[in-house]
Amino acid sequence: MRKKLLSALCLFLVVSALSGMCAFASPYSVSPWETGNSDSLLYIKKPASLSATTSESTYTVSASGRPGAEVTVYRRSIYDGEFYRVFQGGYMLEGTIGSSGVYVVSIELVEGGNKMLIRAQNDWEVQLIKIDITRLSQSQLERLNGLSVGDLFNAY
Repeated sequence: MRKKLLSALCLFLVVSALSGMCAFASPYSVSPWETGNSDSLLYIKKPASLSATTSESTYTVSASGRPGAEVTVYRRSIYDGEFYRVFQGGYMLEGTIGSSGVYVVSIELVEGGNKMLIRAQNDWEVQLIKIDITRLSQSQLERLNGLSVGDLFNAY
């Protein structure tokens, strides 16, 4: 009887410990209509206007935020419009803001639009920030580089 009670108690403690670790895990997907309940967990520094255009295959997002906040990066699916966690090199783009208050992440881009969502959570506070990063194709970049000021005035 005592052995069964001890086993049940140990099992209860293990399940309790595991459920506590999973309670604040970021969700697998986020609806495009979901809203947060905070706007003070994370401040995006780059891109400055929450949108950017680049010809590079990666883009570095930098932010300052509340130490201890969990930050997860999501990418919008072209199939259903939902935002899904981003995995790169076998790792999920997720981290905790350290005591410096600085968060930096390098995101691999696909050609065209990259609608991203940065989700920060600290205890029960959740903040969602949408950013849009456009990656130009090589042909688009060559066309832009080939333009001159005179081309703008001689269009017609």
